[in-house]
Amino acid sequence: MKTFLIALLTALSIGAAKADAIASMTNEGGGKIVLTNEICEHKGKTYSPLKRAYAYNAQGFTVEGCFYLEDDTVMTIWGIGEKVEKRRYPASGFTLISRGQAI
Repeated sequence: MKTFLIALLTALSIGAAKADAIASMTNEGGGKIVLTNEICEHKGKTYSPLKRAYAYNAQGFTVEGCFYLEDDTVMTIWGIGEKVEKRRYPASGFTLISRGQAI
């Protein structure tokens, strides 16, 4: 678990100049939750140090949000500035992404 968190933190700090998906996990809707290294922005407002996250289901419906790491979990905030929903996911449920390949 600790190794995963260190790798995720490293992925967040490297490549700030290039926006990339850095980790993902399958969700209950048959899609994925995707974590990126992009700074979280919504309607022109920056939510630093939060990073951008998005999720989609099997039908392609997409929701935008932000995330941060807390202990052994990924804390997501969906719908910044609108109906806000916070969710916590175990960090161990995510797979790191490296140039399109899971590692």
